[in-house]
Amino acid sequence: MKELRELKHFLGLEVERTNDGIFLCQQKYARDLLEKYGMVDCKPMSTPVEVNARLCSVEDKDLEDVTMYRQLVGSLIYLTLSRPDIVYAVSVISRFMQKTDEASPRGSTSNIKSTNGYVFNLASGAISWCSKRQPTVSLSSTEAEYRAAVMATQECVWLAQLLKDLHQPIDRGIKL
Repeated sequence: MKELRELKHFLGLEVERTNDGIFLCQQKYARDLLEKYGMVDCKPMSTPVEVNARLCSVEDKDLEDVTMYRQLVGSLIYLTLSRPDIVYAVSVISRFMQKTDEASPRGSTSNIKSTNGYVFNLASGAISWCSKRQPTVSLSSTEAEYRAAVMATQECVWLAQLLKDLHQPIDRGIKL
């Protein structure tokens, strides 16, 4: 390997070095996606999808171009590296990539499994986040909440141990 010059762009990431640190951005990558899929003139939204929004497919109607849809969803998943605010919306639309035979017991492509989610911040930035479906159907909302709490607690314990290994102080205060 040979280092030719300071890194500026790499795999859709823009890299900027300052005295405060290294900053990653995907602004050009996002703009290129909007151009590729003909959405440059769309109205920007602060919240890309409602929290409890349910998308449903039209029976006996397949997507016109499944490959294009999968490429778009994959590109959006990659964009979540620098845009954790769109993770939930991307997870909602990515559920339609599953095959019809994986439909829920209700007989439709909507799923009755609960969605877990958490975000951990360090200083003013998100350092760990997740939004995913629970692997099994919960019998009650209380059970679903317990499963979500367990998943977040596991990540919290891991992050606390990581900070301890890095000799960083841990603030035990919880912000809701």
